[in-house]
Amino acid sequence: MGLRLTFILELALALAAIQSVSWSQRRFRSGRIRFAMIVLAIVLLPVLTLAGCGGGGPAPNLGTPAGSYNLTVTGTAGSGSSALTHALTLTLTVNY
Repeated sequence: MGLRLTFILELALALAAIQSVSWSQRRFRSGRIRFAMIVLAIVLLPVLTLAGCGGGGPAPNLGTPAGSYNLTVTGTAGSGSSALTHALTLTLTVNY
C-alpha cells in the first residue's frame, strides 16, 4: 500500500475511535477521561497500524540451498559388546 493510502486509513481509524468515544458519553462522564481516551486513540492507532506493516522489502530465503547433500543414518540396538550397529549413507537432493 502506498504511504498516502496508509495515512488516509490511519486517519479514518483515528476518527472512528474518536467518534466511538464521543458516542459513549454516558460511560465517560468526566471530560478528563473522555479527553484522555481521544488522545490515546489519536496516538495509538497510527503506531499500531504502522507496526503491522513490517519492514518491507523481499523476505530472505532461509531454506536449504539447492544441491546434493550426503547423510549418514546410524542405528544401534542393544548395548555393550552385544550391540548391533548399522549405518546407511543417503544422498539428499534439494531442488529449488
